[in-house]
Amino acid sequence: MTAFTVRAAASGDGAALYVLWQRMRQHNAAVDRRVILAGVSESDFVADFRQALERPRASAFVAEGDGVLAGFIAGAIERNLPDRLPEEHATVGYLWVEDRYRRMGIARALFSQVADWARAQEGVSHFEMAVLTADAAAAGFWRAIGFSPFIERLWAPLSAPERDA
Repeated sequence: MTAFTVRAAASGDGAALYVLWQRMRQHNAAVDRRVILAGVSESDFVADFRQALERPRASAFVAEGDGVLAGFIAGAIERNLPDRLPEEHATVGYLWVEDRYRRMGIARALFSQVADWARAQEGVSHFEMAVLTADAAAAGFWRAIGFSPFIERLWAPLSAPERDA
């Protein structure tokens, strides 16, 4: 694929997106063993995807070329905690580009679309999102387009021994 277009995701994209979404989930599980894949059927995914498309404070875009979906992004507006202003922020829930289409500007083009959508939302001035610490490539991408660490989320099993600080 030499040329691609980014467009708003449509209800009919559900089945093809399910395949890409599953690959993204498998990647995340391979990167960090704490990501445990819950069973989600294609029909459940498609139904949830169609509902998500109807939400006014959510967006989804796909990158397409030669009749194939090369990647996707999903964004939403979320409320901040009471002690963090402004009251709302944009977030990227999912971003995935198929391996064979990486390094072609697709992820940047997808993010550009969701960022344009977020800028149009009243009261929203920034993004906040989670990235798997173990996924250095993903973290590197986000930093390259202007993201910086804000809050570090730590993890420990309940059986971990207590240690002095």
